[in-house]
Amino acid sequence: MLLDSLPPDWKNKYILVYQDENMETHEENTKIFEDGHMEVYLPNNISDYGNWVGVNVLFEKKLIPADSWILFIHDTCKFVNHECSGLTQGLINNYDDSQTDILWLCDTGQCNICLIRKTGVEYGNKLYKDIKYMTKMETIKYEHQHRETLSPKSFPVNHSYVRIAPVFLGKRFVYNNQNQRCVLLYKSINMEKYYCHTVQESDHPFAP
Repeated sequence: MLLDSLPPDWKNKYILVYQDENMETHEENTKIFEDGHMEVYLPNNISDYGNWVGVNVLFEKKLIPADSWILFIHDTCKFVNHECSGLTQGLINNYDDSQTDILWLCDTGQCNICLIRKTGVEYGNKLYKDIKYMTKMETIKYEHQHRETLSPKSFPVNHSYVRIAPVFLGKRFVYNNQNQRCVLLYKSINMEKYYCHTVQESDHPFAP
């Protein structure tokens, strides 16, 4: 669903970070495909916090330019239309000459969705690279409790927030007819995020 929603000019620029999925060697690995997209395979299993580790691998190997902005999202997202490309580029243009290292794409940084530069990636990698596993409740805690050491909002780098609240669109069957997902619209980049309201570990289906 996510990959199908990518705008045409992003089809050769995306990065997939896989964690602890059918890895024969359980070692870090990277692949560059003919269409230009890249994949990173990690032995960790730390939800979206693996983005920091996976993208840092690409920076260290100089496979992406040091001055890149990277859009960090989840696999449970979908771009509403191709306007996302222009909206994202507009944000990059507005902040490119600033000191911002992490640009949170809503007013609270909900779901850790952000545009991020190398300095922000490197700091997160230092914290997350040696963590092998996070529970669902831990990942939620670090998302919402900004004073937690492992919360990316606590990083001692330069943060900015897009002052647009995400719009709650209600619940919807997205991946199947069994588990409804809450739907958030990130108007800053015209993208929907699907999630399950989780009070305890067993509340989450852990798969679409």
